Amino acid sequence: MENNITERAYVKLKKISSKNGDIEYQAEIPADLLEQYVLRSLAAVAEDFAMPGFRKGKVPHETVRAHVGEMELLEDAANDVLREAMAEIAEDEHLEVIGRPQVTITKIAPRNPLEFRIRYALAPEVSLPDYRKIGKQIFDREESTDVSEKEIDEAISRIQQMIGKEPAPLTDETVAQFGNFATVADFRKELKRQLEQEKAAHMKDGRREEIVRDIVKQSKVKVPALLVEQEFADFVAERNERLKAAGLSLEEYLKQSGKTAEQLDNEERKLIENDLATSLTVQAIRKKENIVADERDVQILIVQLKARYPERTDAELRRTAEALILQDKVFALLEGRQPAPEAGAVKDAPGGK
Repeated sequence: MENNITERAYVKLKKISSKNGDIEYQAEIPADLLEQYVLRSLAAVAEDFAMPGFRKGKVPHETVRAHVGEMELLEDAANDVLREAMAEIAEDEHLEVIGRPQVTITKIAPRNPLEFRIRYALAPEVSLPDYRKIGKQIFDREESTDVSEKEIDEAISRIQQMIGKEPAPLTDETVAQFGNFATVADFRKELKRQLEQEKAAHMKDGRREEIVRDIVKQSKVKVPALLVEQEFADFVAERNERLKAAGLSLEEYLKQSGKTAEQLDNEERKLIENDLATSLTVQAIRKKENIVADERDVQILIVQLKARYPERTDAELRRTAEALILQDKVFALLEGRQPAPEAGAVKDAPGGK
């Protein structure tokens, strides 16, 4: 069935509230337009519908409609038309939306207008501090990456325990168990180099966390209430699934953690608000500085990621590549350096195994 639906999907739009970074409207889907979507849903169902006396896909639509049920078709149609309506309202009202709109159907009945309310989270204005200055001050701070002899000794003990040996002084004869080393001095020199690299990497990560934390602290951003509600609901659902997989009830978890349900919710909500404020602040910096991921760099990094994570889909690889490139460009700006060639480290890919 050809879709000739060209009119706007909604009528009688009315703004009913605007607060806490959210805006809410009420509106209707006209009955005749809703019926067109019902007929479109019916045609899709009829293509695969079969019953005695008819070939598959050849059952009369009215028979299919009676068999499937009016409300099931109506609900499918409502989902389709509301997706159209929510996009059109945002466009017509010039809304800069973040997150997913919240739609509530307030009236649905066959051959009647569909009444609904829709709530959007709006992208907030972010007042940014001098983020370049903050980043440069922290990045340029002098800190030693030297590794002491004591740290080397402790690392050797940990390595020996990991391979099931009692910590004991090494000799030129026994050091070969750790690799192609002729002497203890060679092994300690290589271990010192690796430990210094690890210390430098930890220092770099710590500085980056500090840079972002200080910028967010000095920024002014009001996270929309709807966005917090949605992220909190998703977080709680995932947390409960993890507890279930671990064989723990929420009550048992609370008892182990020594927290009340209210304390846990407050902690998690605060964490979510901080994460969202951080994300919005970084997005504001990217927007102000016009930081984008170059397609050539994205394609090069996708190839590198695919070799390491062959199980990921093309869409997942693209999202990861773009995220890594944007992250490196933001930190290059904040640290006062050039972005890494081809956008940087595959080893830091989010979600890696």
